Amino acid sequence: MAQEISEGKAMKTGWKTHAIGRHLVDVPGDAKLVESWKYNKNVLEPLPVKSETHFKLIVEQREAELRKAQQKKHGSMLVERVAHAQGSVTLISWSSPTWDGMYWFDSYFFSGSKSLKYSGDVSLDRKQAALERRERYAQEWRELRSGEIPEGIGFVAGDMILADKDFNSESWRISIQLANKPDVSLEISSFVVGKVDPEQTLRKRAGGVVAGMLGMGLGLARLRNRERPVGPIWGEEILVAGTQNGKRSYGFKWEAPGKANSLAEPQLNIGLEVGESAYATNAQSFANDEEALMLWDGIVDSIRLRPGAV
Repeated sequence: MAQEISEGKAMKTGWKTHAIGRHLVDVPGDAKLVESWKYNKNVLEPLPVKSETHFKLIVEQREAELRKAQQKKHGSMLVERVAHAQGSVTLISWSSPTWDGMYWFDSYFFSGSKSLKYSGDVSLDRKQAALERRERYAQEWRELRSGEIPEGIGFVAGDMILADKDFNSESWRISIQLANKPDVSLEISSFVVGKVDPEQTLRKRAGGVVAGMLGMGLGLARLRNRERPVGPIWGEEILVAGTQNGKRSYGFKWEAPGKANSLAEPQLNIGLEVGESAYATNAQSFANDEEALMLWDGIVDSIRLRPGAV
């Protein structure tokens, strides 16, 4: 079952709800989104497959490359090809042409018409456990329909969702490239953290630096410096702006430190910058502070855990 928008969230006209990782965020509908994801610290790479036949060809080409490549002790870099559910495949190779102390796993997952590659090194004694985990992943990946906001447990990566609930060091990052605002850098990221230091919150870390900058006569002004919870997510924000040679610059930061070893409460970061660039005026960014703050608040206020994701 899927939903179009999260309950209780009023959407701005022309905005859309986007699912990434285990979270939802609202973004301008005409923005370009550039995303990246890691699962168990390994990169997830979407593959531009056109069909199941095309998927098989991609795997076969990589297998042929590994068979041909030479390993100093074992002859071929390829160790083994292992088949998984839904036609998915793992190619096991040596991680180095001169050393055989570690494997490299290239897992190609396929579901519906979508595919992605999941790669990383594996110690020799963890080979079987790693294969069992990838077999489980092969059964848990599912294609998402265009515009679908999934419900239930899972980690969203592009057009696919992994319905896995086990704890892992997962993360994601999204760059929001705003239409007609090429001078604006806007990024959101999420990281599952192993520990949280209560003395290293955003304002405690940045307070002295910001105060020093404000006192240097750089034309900077602090727009906000406060706690900024978003629903049940506790966070802080620091917003700074300044004018030099007629151009307005911005440095906005919101951070939720999260909780240790929690999929439901990872560290979340949102940052917006307009700084030195090839553009001498604000024609390619914001007309005024009110426009910048309106966009910022729309993004920050919308971030939330997807219902049932954990």
